[in-house]
Amino acid sequence: MRVFILKPDAIGDFILATGCIRLMARELSEKNLVIAVRADVAPLAQAQFPDAEVIPLHLREKRRLVNLATVNVVNCLPTWLRLLTLRVDAAICLRSMRAYLHTITFYLPRAKRRIACENLLLANPRMRRPAVENFVRSAFKPTLIPYPPAGRLPTDVEANRLVAEEVLQRRVSDEEILPTLTHPHEVSAKNYWLLCPFSSTTSKDYPAEAWARALKLIDHERAEAPLHLAAGPSQADRLQEFARILQSAGITNIHLAPPVPLPDFLQSIAEARLVLTVDTAAAHMACALDTPAVIVSAGQHPGVYAPYSKNGRQKWLLPPGDLPKGEWRQHFTPEMVADGVRKVLVEAKFAGNI
Repeated sequence: MRVFILKPDAIGDFILATGCIRLMARELSEKNLVIAVRADVAPLAQAQFPDAEVIPLHLREKRRLVNLATVNVVNCLPTWLRLLTLRVDAAICLRSMRAYLHTITFYLPRAKRRIACENLLLANPRMRRPAVENFVRSAFKPTLIPYPPAGRLPTDVEANRLVAEEVLQRRVSDEEILPTLTHPHEVSAKNYWLLCPFSSTTSKDYPAEAWARALKLIDHERAEAPLHLAAGPSQADRLQEFARILQSAGITNIHLAPPVPLPDFLQSIAEARLVLTVDTAAAHMACALDTPAVIVSAGQHPGVYAPYSKNGRQKWLLPPGDLPKGEWRQHFTPEMVADGVRKVLVEAKFAGNI
């Protein structure tokens, strides 16, 4: 069975879908998969699924000088022409908030079946969206599954499970659908901590001063382990300032990790003794690679993308649901972060990771 998989999301969202995609690769043969992802995610997707065909989508997320939709249509035209010639047995979409460009991309390949969860954007639709959705439903007769309620796993992972079950026509277990990443090189745990302090939006970042106080509280646990700081190429200046704040607070043995290609960054995550981060791609990498981690989360979209862990070695610090918006940083004191680190290190030591 040849399958087209559309996942036009950011890096962390793609990692959330790797369990579903790997399940398809295992049961239907990786060579039968055509995976369409954002261009910045394509190298990671190709490294994870080398026998699949990976199609990059050149979608810009932020407006510059020209209307964003116009730019994205122009950028996508070559890909759309390629998809018009694609014939598959099934097309599946692993994004449940589909804008117009995503809808067009999903329905372009010639597919015997099309499977996705219902479009969540219809909950508060713009005037034209219901008309567009009704048209494609009538024209293409897709199988649209109700988006799942909160359950054991994040709802986006549960949505992937429902799509996989419809394609494979069988029950899919938690173990099969949870995110999983592989790495091409041999991994040996090394005695360094990796701190990835920045998300794609500053509203999800934990203050440098709070990280510094938490690190001072766990000096004994870190001992001589170097502290590696990592961020994206566009965040280099912010990372330098972050390092200066830590050093001013008395944090020593700090190393700034140079930016590396996304597939290579997995190696740094996999080999770390401990990952400290916020709700960003590094958090999902640590969970998918089973690296001990503490994730300080702003709690945006609660229950949709987190928390999850295969064995408890990754601890998500999530704010309570009744907390006023924007007060999650005050809620998570350095003492709470330090306590989370101690618990994760004990769990990892018990499991033989360190």
